[in-house]
Amino acid sequence: MKRFFCLTGLVMGVLIQPISAAEPPVDFVNQIKPILADRCVECHHSESLFGELNLQSRELMMRKRKGGPVIMPKEPEKSLLYIVLTLPPKEPKAMPATGHRIAKSEMELIRRWIAEGATWPDGKDGAIMPRKMPSKKGV
Repeated sequence: MKRFFCLTGLVMGVLIQPISAAEPPVDFVNQIKPILADRCVECHHSESLFGELNLQSRELMMRKRKGGPVIMPKEPEKSLLYIVLTLPPKEPKAMPATGHRIAKSEMELIRRWIAEGATWPDGKDGAIMPRKMPSKKGV
């Protein structure tokens, strides 16, 4: 009987460990939004639609494009956003097109976020404004 309890305790410990060791879900506002704001929205916003892509909100990002969907929730390897970030730097479609590459740790966060369903809140928390909006002077 003593062996049964020891074995049961061991099995329960193994079964419970992965649950407690799991990483918390990726937080869009604190982890993904800053990456998109710093590295993506500068070129992909309402005044500058490179690749027909506007990343200022989930609604704008999900608009139908000739190039297909940018994010396929739960499928990072089929999501254009993740694919272009992981292309070799010399590839013409590799992103970001200018400046330094996104760190591998940030690419992994984006991959995890998409795999978890790409939750992107509405309203202020989900809105991303480019840091340098073009001036409308002289227009």
